[in-house]
Amino acid sequence: MAFLELARKRRSVRHYRPDPVPPELIEQVLEAGRWAPSACNSQPWEFIVVTDPQVREAIYQLANVVGLKWPHLRSAPVTIVVCARRLTPYSRDDAIFAAQNMLLCATDLGLGTCWIGGFNESKMKRLLSVPESYLLPGMFTLGYPATEPAPPPRRELTEMTHTETYQRRGLDLTRPRFVWSVLKKLFRLQVRKPRPPTSP
Repeated sequence: MAFLELARKRRSVRHYRPDPVPPELIEQVLEAGRWAPSACNSQPWEFIVVTDPQVREAIYQLANVVGLKWPHLRSAPVTIVVCARRLTPYSRDDAIFAAQNMLLCATDLGLGTCWIGGFNESKMKRLLSVPESYLLPGMFTLGYPATEPAPPPRRELTEMTHTETYQRRGLDLTRPRFVWSVLKKLFRLQVRKPRPPTSP
């Protein structure tokens, strides 16, 4: 599909079917990550593909923000953990570029993903035997969506685009009201019931 259509179609999927993801599709997702840009072509990323239910359960137990867990770490058949060697000051950014490539590739293959950055990095590295010197920017769930998330609201392009200099437009993310809205959204994600997929 056209790239802009693909970018608009990608969703954070939090409900998955139990069907396993074929290895060849996982490999395609990883290959997309391999071709991401990186500072000085350093390619600092490392990918850990987790399919063992016991390991996924252990990841689930460690991943949370202010006590809120991510149930889709249990329901998704695959979790891909993105690590980065500290090769340049930009290694964490580079690894996240690779992750975005993989999220978009998964969408193009009919798979769902959800990026997760809320966890104790040191404990997660010990669990997965990641060297302490490495960075662990995040992970994402991967599988066939059990629901079709509705498109999230987006700010208008005119609200976020500036010419030559910043013109003091857009959202003030330092306002307490914004922080409170994020916390409410996290809470709703914990209690929301899955919607059945729409018929084709």
